[in-house]
Amino acid sequence: MTIEITAKYVEVDGHRLFMDVAGDPAGQPMVCIHTAGKHALQWRFVMPYFAERGYYVIAPDLPGHCKSLLKGFKPIDSIHAHAEVVWNLCKKLGLHRPVIMGCSIGGDITLDIAAHHSRDLLAAIPCEAAARTPTYPLAALERGLEDSAIPSFADNGYVGGFSASGTRALPERVEEIVWTRRLGDPKVHYNDLKGWVSHDVRALLPGISCPVAVVWGQEDYFVPFNLVEETIAGIPNARLISMEGIGHYPHMETPEFNILVEQFLNSIK
Repeated sequence: MTIEITAKYVEVDGHRLFMDVAGDPAGQPMVCIHTAGKHALQWRFVMPYFAERGYYVIAPDLPGHCKSLLKGFKPIDSIHAHAEVVWNLCKKLGLHRPVIMGCSIGGDITLDIAAHHSRDLLAAIPCEAAARTPTYPLAALERGLEDSAIPSFADNGYVGGFSASGTRALPERVEEIVWTRRLGDPKVHYNDLKGWVSHDVRALLPGISCPVAVVWGQEDYFVPFNLVEETIAGIPNARLISMEGIGHYPHMETPEFNILVEQFLNSIK
């Protein structure tokens, strides 16, 4: 049976959110959160895999991203604010004990949701993320808002897509990563990364009660391993999934990602 990815809209906190969905709504909910400035399309290799295994998979476009409209058309510059929108989406959809999984800022959002709502989660899977991610100078981000900047956000998306993918990433997947990274509004991307560099939930990590698997590609230069180690050390039920030859987009770079995540989820059932 071929699993079809379909789509729907729902209003949450004044935002008109778009989402891709796959699987039986009666299945175990799984919510997948995309990277900075991007969209739900990034999860197209993940959604059918888990839908075939009984999960109801939902991948929203964050407010202001792709097909989701912003309330007041003001980009969100806070990881916690994004996280609360995602959590309120879960409540609006009536999702019981969802698995939350995200990459990059989506991973930081995942950790923020776990830090504030872990008792209501089955598991949290932050990928290429950490409890704090002060990895971009704000001045460098602001330069990217100028069309004359070198590189602009569009150019950075193109170059970064290649350089941030690992040496074991499938070449056709890297081409898709590069293409999807070039899409999106620079101001939305800037505000996402502004939230990324100021995010810090270290003080809340000891209170996370759900199982957590932190996925880290060993060739990800955006997230240094010392920040990943610090995060895992602070969470009582955390484990590391370390991926050799993989970079900043494990969910897109290789089918092995699905297998490793499935093994983790099976281990906590």
